Amino acid sequence: MNDGGNCSGFGSEIPLSWQFISVIKDQLWLFVIPAGLAVIILALFLEEMGFFLQHVPSPRRQCLYLWILGMYPVFGFTSIIALYIPRSSSLCNFIASLYHSITLLKFMGLITDYFGGKARMLEILAGEQVPADPFPCCCCCCLPLIAINKTSLGWMMAAVLQLSVVRTILFFVTLVLWTDEQYDYGDVDSVNPNIYINAIIAVSTFLSFYGHLIFYKATKKALPGYGLRAKFICVIVVLVLCCLQSGVLETIGALEVVPCTPPLSVLMRSQLIYHYSVIVEMFCICLFARHTFRKVEPSLGENVGLEARPQRGILLEKAIQTEDVAPLMENPWPGLGGVGVSNPDYNSDSGEDSLCKIEHTPLDCFPFYLQPRRQEMEKETDENRTLELPKLTVTAQINCVGSGDVTVV
Repeated sequence: MNDGGNCSGFGSEIPLSWQFISVIKDQLWLFVIPAGLAVIILALFLEEMGFFLQHVPSPRRQCLYLWILGMYPVFGFTSIIALYIPRSSSLCNFIASLYHSITLLKFMGLITDYFGGKARMLEILAGEQVPADPFPCCCCCCLPLIAINKTSLGWMMAAVLQLSVVRTILFFVTLVLWTDEQYDYGDVDSVNPNIYINAIIAVSTFLSFYGHLIFYKATKKALPGYGLRAKFICVIVVLVLCCLQSGVLETIGALEVVPCTPPLSVLMRSQLIYHYSVIVEMFCICLFARHTFRKVEPSLGENVGLEARPQRGILLEKAIQTEDVAPLMENPWPGLGGVGVSNPDYNSDSGEDSLCKIEHTPLDCFPFYLQPRRQEMEKETDENRTLELPKLTVTAQINCVGSGDVTVV
């Protein structure tokens, strides 16, 4: 970075805030645009906060939604601060990255909350197996399937959590090295620890992305009504964009690919490009996330991929033998307190509706009055005694509605 210093009109690589503003005062309108976008992102977040507080009854789910959607204003305002105060770039990047690392955990907690808790999720996903070679590990076809259980879910959580821990430790290390003038941001020399720190962050980010992707693939089929794919994109695209952009622009600045325009150095210009692009990207992703998250989701226990089935031991008072449909909307036998259901064991070979519906119900549910046995003998003989047994008459009523629907009761 010695050559970069010849391009700077200031005494250091990165200028102070007042020095930077004095340089851009003729083009200040270019830096007002990202500030306006950041304000719009904050306004959208406040509107989403009011929506969730009003329409989402669960306080836990409210907190998870707001934490995830708060990622966009956090990235927007940290980039604005780093844009106007260039020397705060490293601190702002660390805060935004740490917040996003925790957001990955919150998103996994949101999926768990959709199931109704971790125990319910383990019960539903019991026996499921997920391939261990999703993109970008699709070339590793020899990896075994991952069985979904308590241990594997714990490893997925740990893979996501380690990113925030690693970033925090490495940021502390860089601060210590910077105070001793052993760390130079943007330097790609093999002697400088910056290249090794970036390599560790890249590996940690990949592990976090891999654990998050496996968790998503394990749960998306069991939650078909929650739009997990769009929500997963809203969260993971921030991780990919920010990490790739930061590393690419930092390398471009170190190799002096970015043109040097005095009084701003190559490193300073690469930082301006990064923070400016982050604000614009957060604004676009925020609009997509608002469309994805700002809706009333099904309540707990609903739509979790399992068909509702009647409990064993409960007497069902009516069933339709010729249909495989969900529980009946109305109770055809009012006053009996039962719920009609369809026969789960009947499958029609044709896709058309049946012409005749056969409905049956236990006769002991009806208030039949049994006639008392007669004690008299109609014909008395010495050898035989004949008693008159009670008679029960069953009447079938055929109702024809229209031309093609016949119901037999």
